[in-house]
Amino acid sequence: MIMPSARRFDQAAAFPELVELRESVRAADWTAIELFFAGLSDVDMTAFAVNVVGQVEGAEDFLAGLPPTPLARRLHAARRIAKAWEIRTGYRAQHVKREQFEGMHAQLRIAEPILIELTAEDPSDTVAWCLRLNTALGLQLGQSEARRRYDRLARFAPHCFTAQSRLAQQLCPKWGGNWEALHAFGQECMESAPPGSLSPTVAAEAHLEHFFDEGDGYLRKVTVQREIVAAAEKSVLHPDFAGGYHWPRAHGVYALLFATMGQHDRAAVHFTALGDAGSEYPWQSASGSPESHFRTLRDKALGGVK
Repeated sequence: MIMPSARRFDQAAAFPELVELRESVRAADWTAIELFFAGLSDVDMTAFAVNVVGQVEGAEDFLAGLPPTPLARRLHAARRIAKAWEIRTGYRAQHVKREQFEGMHAQLRIAEPILIELTAEDPSDTVAWCLRLNTALGLQLGQSEARRRYDRLARFAPHCFTAQSRLAQQLCPKWGGNWEALHAFGQECMESAPPGSLSPTVAAEAHLEHFFDEGDGYLRKVTVQREIVAAAEKSVLHPDFAGGYHWPRAHGVYALLFATMGQHDRAAVHFTALGDAGSEYPWQSASGSPESHFRTLRDKALGGVK
């Protein structure tokens, strides 16, 4: 039995089937895990569920010992990637010790060959390509390699939000990119996205990352505000929006942005949709306690509704 660990903003909490999946991993119930994934067809929902499994601390030995099916190998790689980031922590590079980087890279070097094999065996394995974007980031393989991996994935899933959001992180200056490239990619995702999809939110996430770096003044720009409103209208506010397992993250991005802008009526729409559902991103990027920041902005936004 794998024992649970405390997590802030439990990404599975809004979805009872994901809570059950996580318990199946802790119980080492491979049959239940296989049955769960057999019922998924959407690449973003599958990638999200793979990440839920990957974040079960202590599951690596169980996953590594399974018969080497593609699913088992994906899940094992996902666990190694998650463990790598647990070792590194979410601090900026200057605050991470050399031993942490070494431990992180050791885990990623276990995951990377697994994923290379999977994408060689099946170039359309989009979830494996999503995971390879994670290893590219952590192993610092550079912008060109990350874009190559994304382009390979996009041949089979051109509007994969999981991959788009990960590449957007790679394009941030903190990972060797630049703002121009990041915003260009965000606009590319929004303009090509089907209405009601998650992809326009990549443009909003680009502005969110820029705000995290430059502060509140960035969000006072009218052009920035208009692009965020347009992204919300084409994604979470569109009548066709569903969002799969990513809807708490998407609404959270807009809730944080609009609340920070002081547009409390707009923010209230997203906080109302969220209820008590939270996701680590974007709230873990805020200063102080993520939960406290979430509650403070939510109370201010909902308190301003007449």
